[in-house]
Amino acid sequence: MLFIVEARRSIEGSLRRLRTDYLDVYLVHTPRAPEWPLPEDWWIVLEELKAARERTAHIYAELLGVDPKKIFSVSIMPCTSKKHESALDALDDSGAGKDVDVVLTTREVARLIKAEHIAVDKLAEEEFDAPLGVGTGAAVIFGATGGVMEAALRSAHFLITGENPDPDAFKTVRGIEGWKEATFSLPGKDLKVAVVSGLGNTRKLIEALRAGEVDYDFVEVMACPGGCAGGGGQPIEDGAELAGVRGQNLYGLDAKADIRFSHENPSVAKCYEDYFGAPLSEKSHHLLHTDHTAWKMPGEK
Repeated sequence: MLFIVEARRSIEGSLRRLRTDYLDVYLVHTPRAPEWPLPEDWWIVLEELKAARERTAHIYAELLGVDPKKIFSVSIMPCTSKKHESALDALDDSGAGKDVDVVLTTREVARLIKAEHIAVDKLAEEEFDAPLGVGTGAAVIFGATGGVMEAALRSAHFLITGENPDPDAFKTVRGIEGWKEATFSLPGKDLKVAVVSGLGNTRKLIEALRAGEVDYDFVEVMACPGGCAGGGGQPIEDGAELAGVRGQNLYGLDAKADIRFSHENPSVAKCYEDYFGAPLSEKSHHLLHTDHTAWKMPGEK
């Protein structure tokens, strides 16, 4: 039996887990990788969330009443670091084998499709499998630099006011510039934010923060220039940088989406109702969080 689910639903689960009484948060969505230039003491202040894709197989196992050891989980990602991440011991802690068995990059999948002479444009459209098959426009833009910030601010506005903002109210964080700043007015607080992509800009941001030269309430960092749209595992066109073009396509999909707010995703709500219980519940905390200081990178002394 083959189930195909969408990364957007997993992405939006991370926003639901941020339903706490604070907005001042540094957020990292994946465990540390060798290329992350963060000093050791910086990992202490990061929100230590596992990528929710690492729980998908086990969620299905419990909901379907299947032994999770019988599930082989394949994750298709734009990021080469996901291959390394899936092999970490810290992501093999459920007692049922690896959280993700195999990671294929989008470039590898594109090569497989070409090798098998599959005419993708001739394939019939199908919905992703329930209960994890629904995503929103807010999740689509996670693939572009600034997208996580924008999606989170949409939901933060709702959590504070009880009303949805204009979906494009925070669009000034869009664009492929390596370091962007913006200030948004939320009830009771002016929120100063920063968005960086690319590890050179990440280091500059960290050094400026540590030196007290800048101060922000919310920071988004993406390792790849332009975000996941420019990920190391994406298809390559010689002489062309496609992160900006892909990012604009993502914003176009967001604009046409029926649902544009992560907190309105029915799949996420159903998953918490049937599986996790509630955001920050003991079960969700155990399965979805990791301790970056409790384990070492391969080869790290």
